[in-house]
Amino acid sequence: MKYGTLSQQMAKNGVKLRTWAKAKGLNEKDIGILNQISCGFIKGKRGRAKELKELLEKEGFKVA
Repeated sequence: MKYGTLSQQMAKNGVKLRTWAKAKGLNEKDIGILNQISCGFIKGKRGRAKELKELLEKEGFKVA
């Protein structure tokens, strides 16, 4: 099942990825990880990527 990239999901809600991340108090390194998760380069299984993935899912975004 395809949900679209994370950025596309946020755009449907009228939110930009970087703006959402800054509002959550995330730094530039975290925003880079979010972009990689969005494009599917990393899955978010370990470390900080896993924490960010869980945060996204808690907010209601689907991460494949």
